[in-house]
Amino acid sequence: MELTRRSFLGGAALMGAGLAAAGLAGCSGQSQQGDANAGGTTQVSGHNPVSTEDVDVVVVGSGTAGTCAALHAAEAGAKVLCIEKRSGLGGTSAFAEGFCGVNTAFQAEQGIVLDSAAIIDDTMKFHHYKCNAPVVKKFVETSGEVVDWIQGHGVAWASVASLGESYPVWHLPAGEEGPTHVSDVLDLLQPAAEDLGVEFRLETPMTGLVVENGAVVGVYAEAEGGEVQINAKAVVLATGGFANNAEMFEQFTGRPYDKVHVWGLDGRDGDGIRLAVSEAGADTHCPGAIMYHTGMLDGTGAFSDVPNYILTMQPTLRVNETGKRYFNEAATSDFTACGNALTSQTENYVLIDDGFIDYIEQNGPWMPMPNLGAFAGQPYACREGLLETQALVQGDTIAEVAEQLGLDPDVVSATVEEYNGYCEAGVDSQFGKPASMLVPLKTPPFYGAKITPTLFTTVGGLRVNDRMQAIDTNGSAIPGLYAVGGDANGIYGFDYDVDVCSGSQQGWCATSGYVAGANAAADAGFEA
Repeated sequence: MELTRRSFLGGAALMGAGLAAAGLAGCSGQSQQGDANAGGTTQVSGHNPVSTEDVDVVVVGSGTAGTCAALHAAEAGAKVLCIEKRSGLGGTSAFAEGFCGVNTAFQAEQGIVLDSAAIIDDTMKFHHYKCNAPVVKKFVETSGEVVDWIQGHGVAWASVASLGESYPVWHLPAGEEGPTHVSDVLDLLQPAAEDLGVEFRLETPMTGLVVENGAVVGVYAEAEGGEVQINAKAVVLATGGFANNAEMFEQFTGRPYDKVHVWGLDGRDGDGIRLAVSEAGADTHCPGAIMYHTGMLDGTGAFSDVPNYILTMQPTLRVNETGKRYFNEAATSDFTACGNALTSQTENYVLIDDGFIDYIEQNGPWMPMPNLGAFAGQPYACREGLLETQALVQGDTIAEVAEQLGLDPDVVSATVEEYNGYCEAGVDSQFGKPASMLVPLKTPPFYGAKITPTLFTTVGGLRVNDRMQAIDTNGSAIPGLYAVGGDANGIYGFDYDVDVCSGSQQGWCATSGYVAGANAAADAGFEA
């Protein structure tokens, strides 16, 4: 029996034991660049390479997308060079938790059979048909093969899980003591690539694309002795999007960059998107799409720190700068939706009481985090880790907490009184929060903190087709140019879709890299 999303939701919710660019903010049909390559050879000023070299495929970036592209191209027999601007491999992918895969061998072992057509349909509906259906289809129908391919390189899975209303597709890698991170996966895939002759060259940032007669035939890169020209039959852009580029972020989203905190490593500066648009005439697809998260407290260093996990990832009471509640906090299950709510306000605050801490310790959280050993509905000891943060203010009354946060104590007190009424009635007549998440604030001491909106990564990027070829503003594939992972978009519209396919971005990174690697190798005369 195949599971649809609805039939799955009727059963278990968790199976097993997170500038020089063009385009408009939001979803643009075309970027504002013309075809930079019309009419012959494109001459890009400022390049004077001191040397040249030749490979079959050059991959730019060594995260999940770049690693999968390089490995799969090498498996086909291509000579592959992967250049990385940082001093280490993996990028922010190393901190990710798992991969979306549909109808994998691991799912089959647990009796999970998914309806691919239903997933495609639900994805299209979630994104209001702003994503690219052929690309979504390619992703859904290939992701299982890719997860199995990863498993074939020695990766074991701890569980296949879901967040919120997602299908059970989130494959969490297994470590010796339980679920681990994608870093351990890359530690297996990258040596496998090197065994096949892939060279990973660190501290080698791309400085431009080599474009001849409308085709991309290589890249320019900075090296120790000066700029080098690396000729290739195909180029795969996997530079990770533009999460660290304030100018591109503000241009594409229309929001101030200094009002958000970016999780992950630096170096995601939009190099791939910027150069593809400006030098190869590439188009963009929904460049302002951001994978927001549930927020952070001052003094924390990771989204998985206990204060962030308990106060921002659980459906705690939130108020804005006016002291009033402003959304259904159950949206934390779809963390990007929660982040959207945070960025719709000027300021954000969380309020709890001592009874809420007792509730988590006795009944467990609603939203799981396997890497912390926290599972939905299972008691979780959090008091010590939660109360040690200096960002949390405390008072004997809600009014005292409000005053310390700089909020109107009368308004906040009235908000809490109204909310407690919903909890007693078991019905949130204001925003519709489920009764199971309505926990009143009545037990002193009371606590509060300011929340800063956060994001994991950007998910808007270059427009691609189902071969992962970059598309120009006339709708044609740019010969020799592929875009994958955070540099490419086709499976998303305005948002990340954790509530349909948990882990879809890492799944997209792996799958788009795998597909691009095979097609790039084919351009060089090798068949995967």
